[in-house]
Amino acid sequence: MNEQMNQQLEERVNYICNIPRFTRKAKLDNTRLLLEELGNPEKDYRCIHVAGTNGKGSVSKMMAGVLEKSGYKTGLFISPHLVRINERISVNGVEITDEEFLDIDRRVMNAVEKLLRENKEFEHPAFFEYVFAMGALYFSEQRCDYTVFETGLGGRLDATNVISPEICIITSIGMDHMQYLGDTIREIAGEKAGIIKPGIPVIYNTGDKEADEVIEAVSEKLDSVCYTVGCLEEKGFLDGVDESVFEAVSGYEKENARTALLASRVLLGERFDPKQFSSVIREFSFPGRLEYVKRNILLDGAHNEDAVKALIKSVNEICMKEGYKHVSLFFAVSSDKDYNSIIRLLADGLDIEDVYVSELNSSRREDAGTVMKLFQKYLPAEKSFDVVASRDMKKLWKTAVGELRSDTLLLVVGSLYMVGEIKGFL
Repeated sequence: MNEQMNQQLEERVNYICNIPRFTRKAKLDNTRLLLEELGNPEKDYRCIHVAGTNGKGSVSKMMAGVLEKSGYKTGLFISPHLVRINERISVNGVEITDEEFLDIDRRVMNAVEKLLRENKEFEHPAFFEYVFAMGALYFSEQRCDYTVFETGLGGRLDATNVISPEICIITSIGMDHMQYLGDTIREIAGEKAGIIKPGIPVIYNTGDKEADEVIEAVSEKLDSVCYTVGCLEEKGFLDGVDESVFEAVSGYEKENARTALLASRVLLGERFDPKQFSSVIREFSFPGRLEYVKRNILLDGAHNEDAVKALIKSVNEICMKEGYKHVSLFFAVSSDKDYNSIIRLLADGLDIEDVYVSELNSSRREDAGTVMKLFQKYLPAEKSFDVVASRDMKKLWKTAVGELRSDTLLLVVGSLYMVGEIKGFL
């Protein structure tokens, strides 16, 4: 790519990333208008829709892998991206190229500008809505057979909820984004269950009885058959599957693999191949989710209570298996998260050696000094001098890696955005 195109790409990515995350709209009419202007590309392939608080990205990627192994050209739309925006849109595991990105962006932008001129009801799409339109168009251009769409926030009002899926998947549900989705599990589950469509099968593995009840009630109302992962042992869903495959993935990914197995069975029916599924799971990795970048450096984007609880369990299992005596934390967090609870859980659940607190390169960052004081509050008094803070993440990272001992696991946690920043300068 020449220098002029590089500059153009940088300008367009900056433009897209600076589009507001939310608009005043409370309906999906805006998204439908944009897709209609683009020729309704989302109708050119079969869709899988995945929602949930935690695990939806992993399940989405697993499902895409299974479909690809089964011989289908498969698109994957996920969020957030860690380093490059291209990560959000891929086909058969290959991200959209920069040249393709610019071409698709140009066509979506032209459609937006035309609608803004001609339709007073249309508003400039929000960030996620815009990127979703790009993905929908790209997957059509690539002549995908299937596309897996991960929701961004919630489900009912998520831009992706304009698709007509072959199957709906709802993963773990917990308390996150309460300012948008509600203050109770039932309210949040109701928003996630908004992706359920009449007569379309539903796979769910929420980990919460109240959330299950909400999903079951919505499914019954819409005459949609629903399958809980708890029924895997029934109806032959495990037939032919070597159950040792679930040990090939770490910690909480085991439940995500079980969700993907059930969804693949229901979706593919007789076309499902247990050996292909096992191959996908054994080869599975997902950046920022229990990701090793060195032997004793682990990255994970857990940023809410349920995700952190699952991570603590996974990390303690890893420490026992690998012989690590201590855990050091590298931590930064968004100001809109319940970081007080997250920090308390980490302090109580892990044998922490050192804590390195930094700040995100974002307007949503939380002050490193404030976070440092919370760690000092929840850790034993003798550990208070082992908590350090710096706004210079790159410099602090070098310090953390330089001080790391061979018997200690360095865990990066608190934000997927921080994971992305660290990956950017590894």
